[in-house]
Amino acid sequence: MLLLIAQAVPPPAPAGKPAEPAPFVLGVLRRDGLVTPFAAFDGKRWETPWPGDLRDVKLPNSLDAVPGRWWGKAGAPAEMSVWADGSQRGTVRLERPTTLRVMCDWRLALTSTYRSKEAAPLPMVQPYPKDGLAISGTQPIEAIEIVPRTAPEWSSMAMKLIELADRTETSAISSLPDWKHPFARRERQKTPVEIEMLYRAPMDAAGWMVYYVEAIKRYPPGPEDDGCGLVTSVKGWITSGPDFKSEDSISARITYCDRKDVTFMLPLGLITTRGKTYWIYQVSGYGREVYVVTRPTPKSIEPQAHYDAGICGQR
Repeated sequence: MLLLIAQAVPPPAPAGKPAEPAPFVLGVLRRDGLVTPFAAFDGKRWETPWPGDLRDVKLPNSLDAVPGRWWGKAGAPAEMSVWADGSQRGTVRLERPTTLRVMCDWRLALTSTYRSKEAAPLPMVQPYPKDGLAISGTQPIEAIEIVPRTAPEWSSMAMKLIELADRTETSAISSLPDWKHPFARRERQKTPVEIEMLYRAPMDAAGWMVYYVEAIKRYPPGPEDDGCGLVTSVKGWITSGPDFKSEDSISARITYCDRKDVTFMLPLGLITTRGKTYWIYQVSGYGREVYVVTRPTPKSIEPQAHYDAGICGQR
């Protein structure tokens, strides 16, 4: 009898070999308590099994009726931990499926026992406030730091962006062959670059830091602009490593002051697993909301998961 019990116990992992990370499900937690699971980690890779477009989806009428494949390898969680700003804020139980409108699309979400301490706005507010991330299992979620304006990086990043903004702005103008910017390049180069948001986090590569920046260049309105001048929005990733090494992945978009079609990042957290660090964030703007998992490396920004929460117009 003792022999049978011994055979049922799995052998210990070889010395020095780390245990495989447990799979988990990751969801966005809205202020009204709705959870949208948007990504799953199977222990090695990310996937997005939760349904997006609902036109050909049979909607489950209970939590038990949710197809197992929608949860990924982790399976259906009994409860999920709530994380915000790098701190665990308790757990919530999932209750039942429901539908909600995000931008111009309908999506499937789950009601939960979460109750925010802040008043929830009306459902039509877009983008809707998020109170954090909900995750199954024991995987911790760290914060993505907002760099204060008093930090040295703020001024050094502003200097670095002078050349980067000029380069990406010129490229954006060149992509519009039937349009000419009213200001010559020499004049544009004199226009200051204003940083609006700057985020940072250490990378899993030793000695490397990654930044995400959002900045603008404002131009005075012309006679036919109705007081709304052109704005160049610059955003993207800048990595900084040992021996003054640096890489960037920056883009620019030219709009009027309404900044239509410009998107903005809402950082939600960092997950480190298998020695790799991933940024979890929302990208939103006019008629668009997306949840993203990305792994920055010294040489490239590697997308891992992308979930369209809601889109208006052309996809």
